[in-house]
Amino acid sequence: MCPICPNTKLLQWRRVYKLSAFTSHRFLQEQLMSSPFSTHTLDNGLTLVFETIPRIRSAALGFFAQTGSRDEAPDLLGISHFLEHMCFKGTPRRDWRQLSLDVDDLGAMWNAYTWWEGTAYFHWVQSDRATDSIEILSDMMRANLPSDEFDMEKKVILEEIAMYHDQPDALIIDDLIQEAFGTHPLGQSVLGTEDTVKSITRDLMAEYHQRRYGPNNLTFVITGAFDRDEIIRAVEAHCGGWQVSDHGREQSIPTFHASNRVVQRDGVAREHIALALPAPPSSDDHAATADLLSTYLGASTNSRLYWSVIQQGLADEASAEYINFSDAGLFYVYLSVDPQNASQVLDIVRREMADLKNGIDSDALQRAKTKQATGIICSGENGLSRFSQIVGSLSTSTPLKTLEEERAEIDAVTPERIADYLEQYPLDADPALVALGPMAELD
Repeated sequence: MCPICPNTKLLQWRRVYKLSAFTSHRFLQEQLMSSPFSTHTLDNGLTLVFETIPRIRSAALGFFAQTGSRDEAPDLLGISHFLEHMCFKGTPRRDWRQLSLDVDDLGAMWNAYTWWEGTAYFHWVQSDRATDSIEILSDMMRANLPSDEFDMEKKVILEEIAMYHDQPDALIIDDLIQEAFGTHPLGQSVLGTEDTVKSITRDLMAEYHQRRYGPNNLTFVITGAFDRDEIIRAVEAHCGGWQVSDHGREQSIPTFHASNRVVQRDGVAREHIALALPAPPSSDDHAATADLLSTYLGASTNSRLYWSVIQQGLADEASAEYINFSDAGLFYVYLSVDPQNASQVLDIVRREMADLKNGIDSDALQRAKTKQATGIICSGENGLSRFSQIVGSLSTSTPLKTLEEERAEIDAVTPERIADYLEQYPLDADPALVALGPMAELD
């Protein structure tokens, strides 16, 4: 099985940022004392996070490894994503065929994904199969990286990189993040480059795996219906003997860089433009405001950009998104446009962004709230989506919230809070801009 990795288009200060699993786990224990979630930590440092939803008959569960593209040395770019693939290719107990058959016997929906902040592996199963899933998932975390499969999977990764470069709407977001954060590790590509992936050896991956997949850098997550004590016993049985590893993350806070880069590319008919401005990190009080403001400005229907650009027939896509990291954020706009309309559309978008400080339409804001709340509630009732929501919070040390708390946070955003946000994070400042397509320059 070759896991399907999600598209990365989900997608200010100077002090030393130190994040370790110990810090993250202590943060969890403190904030969960008064929440509906619960945790348990094994003697070796592996933390378990539980969210009980008794009304359903399934559980989504898996491991979050706090190691992603931002944790990679420059000459090993792509190793986290490559390792994710290899965890499906052989374990101490199973070859890849047996692994696939055993998961099929569970009837599990399973996959994995890698991003800037980490890597996650998951199953979604009937509740009474959860302990069987734990045995298989824990086995995958100790992958033995068979040499023949390593060489084969490297070819798969290189094909994935080649395919990715044929998708300008996805590639441009990677380029934008790199442009915005410069040489900081947060700007590194999740897939890596052809050269770096080719240079990764099995021994280098084995060393990275041993160092980054220790129990003190992993978190086990389960959401749904399950017996908590039974889950703890199963995780203890299969993971309690894992040895603590030497890991950690010590990085400066990413600094935003305003810039303008136009990449002329043959064979691309549309001009793809992405521009970004600084935004708060995920755990910041302004994060919910940034997220809602992106919906208000650039949702696919009935947003400011929809009415001013899409409805006018000037572009086939004009969207806004908020990307949140553990120590930074970006508010970005993406455009796909006929080259002859590029300058006009870019002017309109900049005017719309600048005009937000002149006031927010209350009715339109309420529609954006309803749209965003519906998306969170509906996706949160899907086991795999809910698992990903929890992992996303854990990866950025953001307090875990129930769906009701998420909805209340959206409702609390007012025009006044948006005005305060725009004072701190103005959208009419100089952006980081990347254009990719047939144009040699933008007017």
